[in-house]
Amino acid sequence: MQKILKGRRLEVLLVFVCVAIYVVRRLFQEANGFDNFIYGLQPRVPGNVMWLIWRELDHYSHFWNAIFPIAGGGVLFFAAWAVFHVGLFPKLWAAESSVSTLVYAVLTVLLVVGSVFVHNYFRLYYRAMSSNDPEVIVGLRVFSEFRKLFLLTDSIAVVIVLVFYELFAQLYYYVEAKLKEEQEGGFIGHILVASMVVLLLFLAFFANLPRKDYWYGAVKELSMMAIGAFTVFFAQNFFYLEVLPNYRDFRSSEFKTGLLKFGLTLLVGTFGMYCILFIGWHSFQQVPFGWHAEWMVTMFMVFIIAAVVLAFLRKVFTKEKTQLKTQISQKTAELGNLRSQINPHFLFNALNTLYSVSLRENAAQTSDGIQKLGDMMRFMLHENHQDRIPLVKEIEYLNNFIDIQRMRIDENQDIKIEVNIQNADREIFIAPMLLNPFIENAFKHGISFRSASWIYITLTHDAQHLYFKVHNSIHQKTEDTLDDQSHGIGLENVKKRLELIYPNRHKLEIQATDHDYFVSLVLGVY
Repeated sequence: MQKILKGRRLEVLLVFVCVAIYVVRRLFQEANGFDNFIYGLQPRVPGNVMWLIWRELDHYSHFWNAIFPIAGGGVLFFAAWAVFHVGLFPKLWAAESSVSTLVYAVLTVLLVVGSVFVHNYFRLYYRAMSSNDPEVIVGLRVFSEFRKLFLLTDSIAVVIVLVFYELFAQLYYYVEAKLKEEQEGGFIGHILVASMVVLLLFLAFFANLPRKDYWYGAVKELSMMAIGAFTVFFAQNFFYLEVLPNYRDFRSSEFKTGLLKFGLTLLVGTFGMYCILFIGWHSFQQVPFGWHAEWMVTMFMVFIIAAVVLAFLRKVFTKEKTQLKTQISQKTAELGNLRSQINPHFLFNALNTLYSVSLRENAAQTSDGIQKLGDMMRFMLHENHQDRIPLVKEIEYLNNFIDIQRMRIDENQDIKIEVNIQNADREIFIAPMLLNPFIENAFKHGISFRSASWIYITLTHDAQHLYFKVHNSIHQKTEDTLDDQSHGIGLENVKKRLELIYPNRHKLEIQATDHDYFVSLVLGVY
């Protein structure tokens, strides 16, 4: 924490030094420009007109009309940056709604407007007036370019500059944090810091920032680029996460909500881009006042194409990455299963022997249990390693598991188990062993021989979705189960598999209280 605070203090000092360097450079440029202007006038001004030049210059004070607005505007700009960067933005990022947030916001606005006002109101400019012969100067005009409209537009421009800096600063913080996580913050971290320092010093020494206005040049172009980039980014994100996964069920609320967010993002971005252009156009009277629908429609269509293309490219790359992760996860699981298998053929032979003995002894229930256990083992050894299996196979495994669990339970002892599993009426494929961990968890923690217990299991499906619900009672853990966390590990594994195999195509809800446990899983099986 101390390193972070020290780094932020050094950042404030660096920005202050850069603003000071820029202000001093501007002051020297203004002084040199004024001297060259006066020296250049003397050979071109007739002797009887020179007194008019000096009289007009009485209205111009280099201190109040050049030094003060540049230095004062720079100081107020630095104060606005400091309040925004250190005070306001962290609260906005944390979505903190408080009085202090409002105070920081108001103070930032006042400092921004004050900076622009001091620079524009006190700043005076001068211009030589010539006769028919451009080489002969007949007068001098001192004038101000202060306008109320410019006060508003230039204040907006300063806010945009602050936002630009904050975006780059947050990107720098993010990269720095990632380097520290990967333990590469040494040499690379120093290069990153040096790059940022060199960039800021370069802007302070050499950048030709807008002087008389902000809406003709780099600020306008950068503003448009930023708005376009953010619009396309958020639009493609909504399209990828909420529109593409639900496009087959276009009547669903998820699809309609995602499409609405996608459209609103494009509209807001298009309007923001138009506002930037409109301010520049109107400031220089390049176009008449009014709406320009053809430009807005064109930009809206450009945003749509860019967002949709990026969303589909993202889907392709994500699919390849997911397939790779799934293969790695599957190979790891297979290796674990192989390590846990102790001569499966021997186990099958042993089960067959026990099954034959139970039949000779007329132990029907025992033989049935052994047969179901053998079917479950075959499922684990063969079906469990497939990417997808028929839903019929998964249901068969679930029924076998539930029947074996029922063998050890006397349902007459205030224990209630209700199972409602809909048989598959068409060919449906799902990933194996996604459902059983929830049922296993229910029997493991939902049955007690000392108090009333119940388990309700439901599995249904329609044309596009599979609906699975498990609701069971919960009992206080005994001493021998206090340290047993295997069910938690199993459920976490299921969650990870769902994220890998069914990204944006599943909805898992888990509700737990001191008395019951409820799981609802919806899978897209279209």
